[in-house]
Amino acid sequence: MAEKFYRWYDEPDGVGLRIDPNYIKNLVIRAKTKAGSFVNLAKLTGLSVATLSNYKNNISLNIKGLKSLLDYLNINYNRINHKILKIGWNNTMLDIDLNSNDMAIILCASLADGHINQSHFMYKNKDLELINRVKNSVWKLFGNYIKINDRIDKNGTPYILCPSFVKRQLERLGSPKGKKLFQNPHVPEIIMKGNLEQKRLFIQQFFDDEGWPEEKQRAIAASQSSDTTSVLTQDFINSLEIGKKYPLSILSPDLRNKIIRPNLLLDIQKLLKDDFNVYTILSLRKIAKYKTRNGRIYVSSSFHLSCVRKEDIKRFHSAIGFYSTSKKLLLDKIIKEEVLPKDMAYQLINLAIKFKREKGSFRISDIQKYLNFRTRAIRTRLTFLVKLRILENNAGEYTLRLDV
Repeated sequence: MAEKFYRWYDEPDGVGLRIDPNYIKNLVIRAKTKAGSFVNLAKLTGLSVATLSNYKNNISLNIKGLKSLLDYLNINYNRINHKILKIGWNNTMLDIDLNSNDMAIILCASLADGHINQSHFMYKNKDLELINRVKNSVWKLFGNYIKINDRIDKNGTPYILCPSFVKRQLERLGSPKGKKLFQNPHVPEIIMKGNLEQKRLFIQQFFDDEGWPEEKQRAIAASQSSDTTSVLTQDFINSLEIGKKYPLSILSPDLRNKIIRPNLLLDIQKLLKDDFNVYTILSLRKIAKYKTRNGRIYVSSSFHLSCVRKEDIKRFHSAIGFYSTSKKLLLDKIIKEEVLPKDMAYQLINLAIKFKREKGSFRISDIQKYLNFRTRAIRTRLTFLVKLRILENNAGEYTLRLDV
């Protein structure tokens, strides 16, 4: 497991740093005295004489060079933390608690709507409220001197770029670099073993980024995709069209069970159940074949993690909730919905009579133009009426069997 506190010596060897001038000067002199000369010191440390001379004058010092000198003098890395003035371009704060609430937010953002490349951590979201949340968490955790660039992409979506220093900490904790679909990451260990508030903030950020409240379905859901190419035969992959989304019916039951599921959704499902007593359903929704810019063909499987039971939605609302104001208000509306009327079946029969006279048959969407009930509740009662032989159901198209 990665360390919970920031350690300067975990940075890449080539990262530059500035240190107390008197300390580095005395450090080089001590090392030279021990070795007998600069030439011997260069041989023993692997640093050139010119490099050692520069270090003595506090010029061009990097992580590798400082560690080499400390190793030669048998000095513990942690003993000189107070002597370091700056890491990289602008980091001057070394007392960083990576096992914090703000890191839970940033780490989730990097695994959801965010992205890590060679030089930056990027976070993109149409909701400026969420953009500002991530920015503030970065500043609170790493210091307000951290430069965050605000940008807008060609589609008008705002995004932020955080420097490589932030990116490296996220990588250390388990957020992968590159396209997450191919790497299928887990919820980082620091979150899985974290406290309840860290888990709550991580899950909340994930649902703010990848989830939504479903007003008509009266449910909460989040989506994630994974690369499932490895479990499919080449003949099956060749039969798919690039860019076309396919329903589950294209898969045999045996193949459907082999589809690779997103680890993030599996881990979040476990956290919700074990720590918040919220039960969810993980379901495969569709598959699609794509081609990357470098010509790689892959098949993506899209899954939904859904919270559908009324008691679980209430627990999610009280224990997790949404940070986004728009999603929060929508979830409040779902929670406060009135109890379904006892005469709902009679209301459906009256509408069935109306539709039979006007156009013969109807679908659930036709019902919802007149009754503001969730789809699942309507379907349940329509199924009841079908069993009573009052209605006939033909692939979602309902017809009243009674003469009117």
